[in-house]
Amino acid sequence: MDERISWFPVAERSSLSPETQALFAQVEEKLGFVPNVFRAFAWREPRFRKWLAHYDDLMQPSPGLGKAEREMISVVVSMQNQCLYCLAAHGFAVRALLKDPVKGERVTLDYRRAGLNERQTAMLDFVVKLTLDPVTVEEADVDELRAQGFEEEDIWDIAEVAAMFNFTNRLMSAAGVLPNPEYHGMARG
Repeated sequence: MDERISWFPVAERSSLSPETQALFAQVEEKLGFVPNVFRAFAWREPRFRKWLAHYDDLMQPSPGLGKAEREMISVVVSMQNQCLYCLAAHGFAVRALLKDPVKGERVTLDYRRAGLNERQTAMLDFVVKLTLDPVTVEEADVDELRAQGFEEEDIWDIAEVAAMFNFTNRLMSAAGVLPNPEYHGMARG
């Protein structure tokens, strides 16, 4: 499928720095393709590299907030923002990490009916509030996460991952970035 992936320029791979070309080759070897978010963002290469470094750091699991939970945040925020790109790409990640395509899809589409535990549901309720009505977030919301067993660093990471995806959702939507078609069939069973 050879469709336009962004309303903005898409840099020719050969015009990118050797480091970015190597990154593209590495991810292409792993996934079989270069994610369109990389291709669409790389025309502003210095900013792309900074965004990617921040994203990679944020998505590293910690003892109190695993990789799957971080990806759950990504899809729940993206569902609130109706970001086609992130729903497809991170919906795949949730399905793969949970090793359960049905549960992963339910988390993506309606986490409240996905059979999550109370702790995960509280975390996702918080990111929805932070996404849709941030001015109403109060210390009581943070206290609820503490009561669910999240440590201070976990709660900060929950907020920061949500903020990263709110930023990225808005950028991908503003640029009209389409998800790679491959994502739609990945980790489905």
